[in-house]
Amino acid sequence: MLNIFYTVIIYPLIQIIEFAYRVSYKIFENAGLSVISVSITVTFLCLPLYIIAEKWQHIERDTIRRLKPKIDKIKTVFKGDEQYMILSTYYRQNHYHPLYSLRNSFGILIQIPFFIAAYSFLSHLESLKSVSFYFIQDLSKADGLLSIGAGSHLNILPILMTLINCISGMIYTKSLYTRDKIQVYGTAAVFLILLYNSPSGLVLYWTMNNVFSLIKNIFYKLKNPTFILYIILCITVLLLDTFLLFFHHGDIYKRSILIVATLLIPASPVLIKFSNFLLGTLLYPLHADKQKRAILFFTSLGLICLFAGFVIPSYIISSSPQEFSYIESVLSPFSFLGNTFLQAFGFTVFWPICIYFLFGSKIKSLLAAIAPLLFFGSLINTYLFSGEYGELSTLLTFSNAGLIRPSFYSTLINIIVMLALVAAIIFLIYKNRIKIFFVINIIILFALLGISVVHSISILKEFNQFTIMRNSTEESKATLSPIFNFSKEGKNVIVIMLDRAISSFVPEIFSEIPELYNQFSGFVYYPNTVSFNIQTLMGAPPLFGGYEYTPKEINKRSDEPLVKKHNESLLLMPVIFSSNNFSVTVTDPPWANYSWIPDIRIYKNYPDIKVYNTIRSYTDTWLNKNNFSKLQLKSKILKRNFIWFSLFKSAPLALRYAIYNSGDWWSTDKMTIDFRQILNNYAVLDFLPILTDTNTDKKNTFTLMQNEMTHEPAFLQAPGYIPVPAVTNKGNSKFANISNYPSNAAALRLLGIWFDHLASMGVYNNTRIIIVADHSAGIDTGAFADAPTLPFNREALNPLLMVKDFDANFPLKTDATFMTNADVPTLAFKDIIDDPVNPFTGNPVTDTMKKYPLLITTSGKWMPFAHHTNTFIINNDEWYSVHDNIFDAQNWQKVE
Repeated sequence: MLNIFYTVIIYPLIQIIEFAYRVSYKIFENAGLSVISVSITVTFLCLPLYIIAEKWQHIERDTIRRLKPKIDKIKTVFKGDEQYMILSTYYRQNHYHPLYSLRNSFGILIQIPFFIAAYSFLSHLESLKSVSFYFIQDLSKADGLLSIGAGSHLNILPILMTLINCISGMIYTKSLYTRDKIQVYGTAAVFLILLYNSPSGLVLYWTMNNVFSLIKNIFYKLKNPTFILYIILCITVLLLDTFLLFFHHGDIYKRSILIVATLLIPASPVLIKFSNFLLGTLLYPLHADKQKRAILFFTSLGLICLFAGFVIPSYIISSSPQEFSYIESVLSPFSFLGNTFLQAFGFTVFWPICIYFLFGSKIKSLLAAIAPLLFFGSLINTYLFSGEYGELSTLLTFSNAGLIRPSFYSTLINIIVMLALVAAIIFLIYKNRIKIFFVINIIILFALLGISVVHSISILKEFNQFTIMRNSTEESKATLSPIFNFSKEGKNVIVIMLDRAISSFVPEIFSEIPELYNQFSGFVYYPNTVSFNIQTLMGAPPLFGGYEYTPKEINKRSDEPLVKKHNESLLLMPVIFSSNNFSVTVTDPPWANYSWIPDIRIYKNYPDIKVYNTIRSYTDTWLNKNNFSKLQLKSKILKRNFIWFSLFKSAPLALRYAIYNSGDWWSTDKMTIDFRQILNNYAVLDFLPILTDTNTDKKNTFTLMQNEMTHEPAFLQAPGYIPVPAVTNKGNSKFANISNYPSNAAALRLLGIWFDHLASMGVYNNTRIIIVADHSAGIDTGAFADAPTLPFNREALNPLLMVKDFDANFPLKTDATFMTNADVPTLAFKDIIDDPVNPFTGNPVTDTMKKYPLLITTSGKWMPFAHHTNTFIINNDEWYSVHDNIFDAQNWQKVE
């Protein structure tokens, strides 16, 4: 219950405080000034509430002054029940109730949730640690400014805060009753006790709150305080906007949005006059009918809550429930949905309703008109202006975030549609057709509930299946013991798939880490290699199964399910090697049984094949061994980011770039990459020497492993490219600022260390090793600079391919032969398995199907549900042919 209370009431305020802090920090780049800015922001936002509170308190005091003489007389003359009955009658005659006295406490009650929110946020803010601000040495600790003895210090800032509070209270309560003075000074004492040993950043925030309260109380004593406040705010806006426009060097797009937002303050008189005009004319029917007004407001809020809190997040989670399951202590993806819904309820229902009831009919009418605008606007922006920003990570960041900044024409169209919506809503209200809103809202409500139910069933079904699979494979119970066994006397074949490994990085990586030349002795590097697709779903089957499993060939078998054909490709090499008396080990077969976490039960009919899911199995062990105690919790970040993603999708195009904020969603954690996902893969490669052993018999071995280290773009600590909480050295590579480079360098470095280990065990020379990628990444390394006319980046179709044969012993060679990753099975079987046959189709496994030109597809549909059951959905304009030199643009042709 407390958690629900916190999520609904307090967490929205924390988000506002955090947003204000991050924006201020971007402007001033100073933690102390940012804390002060947060205090100014909160004070400004609460100013209307304080005005209402002051109005209520004034009414209460006037009422008490008017009634007090008679009340005192009744209390003097009558006693006991008779006094109670006469007082009750007197109160009733004067339309008063003793509970109304609580109105005197409203000013304090307003502060409580904001205090809790500020305390929760500032008490544990990492960016305040070891940061000084003028005379304050560390904003994350109590100030301890005055030394009063050995090891003892007096905290001055809380005392200063209390002193300011008392001065403010003295001015405020000058003509009030004693009980009002006791309340004010008692509150000051309570805050002194609560905050005396608190971090000075939090005390600074509350001290500034008291300073602004003092200023506010002084303002009340002036003539025309509203006009004076307006002039001060206008001057402040002028100075701030001048600084942002001419002196600040941040993103001009975000600065422009902030400048426009601040200009609403000097424009407020015009906006108020315009609002009054609307209320007196076009919005009058809403202003005149409080019942319709209330129903319209409440129903619109409820629909916004359902849409932003459940429907939008459910679209993301239902697309891949496994990715949001068993994340740290959060087991079910429904935890994220429930948490987001509660946050949305706080943002869109609880606090708006509180505000609604505080104000008079004019403000209520405006809020009632704005609510349907926000709801229908969010629907239009989400569905009609959804945007294509690339793949979405599990931290809700986009792979092609550069597209978030909209073009002028798309922004213009979006604005025109929004203005048309505004006009339509005002027109319906003016014509008193408010019932139309109710009908539309009911229809949409059933539609949203239907979507929610369908998504929930899909998520539940997938989660239950995943739980069964996870328990059956016991992935989480892996121990750090050998799982790879190699023969000293026989032959070993190792195929290593590095997901999205970038071929063109190899020369630079070897140049930067020269010891790799010795560690990769006998390897041949094939830069002129092509993949058949830019995603794992269609790029991996040819790698594992050969040319029978290219997208074109898979679609020819249109009477068989895609998942069956995919599983065949994963089984092909292990089954053939096992049937030829090889000891076979397989790890992490990608998309096995079309499950994001590989469903290794596809090998259950082959008991001689050992299969493991290693990714995610050794992460906690690695963290413990490397004293990684400050790893940010992915589940915590996700619980925060889902509501921001809903805001992003619901917002007009012009605001999305600012909301996204480079993927950190204005979080102070600034976690834009899934660091645990990096460690899930890094740990496996780092532990390879421990996971490796040799056998004493002469039985040949085949090992097929997949690792996603190269798939995760992340900056790591150079020169070793090691995961650290804060990277201070990106290295000297020409690709140092490309986040894909470090993960590729780290993967090859760790494999090099493993190869040294294999050599020390005497199993390197008698081992054939194939390192290959299913596809590459669509970044610009300069390798394909001659192709400005092609509508896609060929870099994404240039996977890594490196091959070391038995007894090969020479420095790394480069071979420009035209290759594809579908050559892997043929390379693996070469000279050790005669005439291999596909056990599922009966066709020979050869490279004779390597016909020229090869057909590849640029389709970006990377999830199984995006395709038909039996065939891939590939548009006609997504087929291309290529032959010979892939770096020559003339060798690429569109296939009609």
